[in-house]
Amino acid sequence: MKKIITILVCFLLSGFLFALDIDITSELKTGFYMEWKDFENEKSTHSRLFNNDDADGAEGRIRLGINLTGESFGIRTRFSQNEFVRGTGFFDENLIRISVNFAYAYLNTFDNQLKFSAGLLGESPWGTGGPYLDHRLEEVPFGPPVMGLRTEWNPNFIPGFSLGFVLNKADDSVPPDAKIVFGDLFLESVAGIAWEHEYFAFRFAYRFDRAVDSKAAIRNGDRYTFRVEARFLTLLLPYFSVWANGFGFGLNTEGKSVGIGAVPGYTQSWLYILYEPGQFSAGINTGYRDGFIQDEQLLEVNPFFYWNFFNNLISVGLMAGMEFGFNNGRAFKEEDGYDILYNSWFLEPKIKLNINSGFYVEIVYRYISNAFESLEIKKDNTTQWFNLRLVFSL
Repeated sequence: MKKIITILVCFLLSGFLFALDIDITSELKTGFYMEWKDFENEKSTHSRLFNNDDADGAEGRIRLGINLTGESFGIRTRFSQNEFVRGTGFFDENLIRISVNFAYAYLNTFDNQLKFSAGLLGESPWGTGGPYLDHRLEEVPFGPPVMGLRTEWNPNFIPGFSLGFVLNKADDSVPPDAKIVFGDLFLESVAGIAWEHEYFAFRFAYRFDRAVDSKAAIRNGDRYTFRVEARFLTLLLPYFSVWANGFGFGLNTEGKSVGIGAVPGYTQSWLYILYEPGQFSAGINTGYRDGFIQDEQLLEVNPFFYWNFFNNLISVGLMAGMEFGFNNGRAFKEEDGYDILYNSWFLEPKIKLNINSGFYVEIVYRYISNAFESLEIKKDNTTQWFNLRLVFSL
């Protein structure tokens, strides 16, 4: 009987899979990295296998996505390996940490006007997008995804419009004596809205936070994300693109304590201007960060120019960057308060060789100069690094 049931389950599963379109995506990032530091005349050098583009500070990144798509339903998953960890203690061996970026199923109903998603959510329609930010409120900030239920309304009479909400699992711990009631489940919800139009596009989402989470520490708190695009400028000025994105969290801090690892209030936003006629690309990216309680402000400006040769086979260019930071000491006791000034600049030439659509090689060099100054301390340091990047994708 068990064999018959097993055969029947396998038969139904194979029929289910044959009814789906299977799409597999993959990415491997690695490279060779060397760094030279001169900190207060103390010099250091090190090298390793590393792609410092966006490999999360580790040796490299391996990413695999498997998408199963049916007529009105599907399953989307993505796995990543970001770091290799050497075991300690009883286990003296190398470990590989594999994380699940997202794994969820979805269903489209009512002529694709209503979409339900459940699981470890990702690919939010209300996230910030790139290039410098990639935040989604269905996740713990800078952490893994959490279990959730997402509902999206996409009315046919407003093409490109999206409105919805997410019921999320709590993303923070609570005190042992906290009283959690049924209504607290809805206080971890995300509300989102987006509209993709020929002349503009915007996304906005807000995540609420339960009061019981914040009694111990302000770790995540309420959060928001946004993205806006001025697409009408492209119609007026061909090849020009202007957009902005950002996020913030821990804004509602009144009456809450600050614990270990807390982020009591922080926002970050970027403005992008790009001119890309085809033969070359030029632009400027400007970012601003603000830590409310600690009163830290940081302004970053990055102009760039790249020229493409031989039908985009080779790209050569230069990026520059300037950062200005300030902290007026409000995070400290009034009698111990002090001002801090910080500024930094860098130059980054780069050569990129596009072997084919799935493989490219980059040679990148950066020179960085940092200056830190307070009433009693003044420190200057320089850093240089070289990175040979190898990227394979499918």
